Amino acid sequence: MKQAIVNDLQALVQAGVLNSYVVDDGSKLNIADYNFAGFPAAVVSAANVPSSDYEDTATNLRVYEWLLLVVTTPDNMPKNDPTYLEYLIDSVLGQLDGDFTLQGYANGGVEAVTLAPPGPVNSSSSTYSGFYIIIKAKQIVPIAVQ
Repeated sequence: MKQAIVNDLQALVQAGVLNSYVVDDGSKLNIADYNFAGFPAAVVSAANVPSSDYEDTATNLRVYEWLLLVVTTPDNMPKNDPTYLEYLIDSVLGQLDGDFTLQGYANGGVEAVTLAPPGPVNSSSSTYSGFYIIIKAKQIVPIAVQ
């Protein structure tokens, strides 16, 4: 499923919405540890599995979550466009909305993504402007009773 999210990020780069993206492996402590090729950029986290519920004796419904951080720098934001972050939000959400099953891997569907309020994201050496999106994908997994 993560590869499907990466494919969606690649589509956003090809469309000119994003300049770059990073696939996090869980080893970075803060945003300053990433090397962004350009802005705006996205970081997709490692997966979290907050729930795994047995639906019956044959299937398990797992929910996977990924954090998607989208950042830019104040210098890369158009000075005459106060709606630029909203444009980024709508563009990223639109791409994810168009991929409701994450290219077939989330056979239980993808829950609506939720946002943390856009605003500054600080590190020790830089200030970014950005927002978080939480992607919740459901996958129905066959199980075996022993």
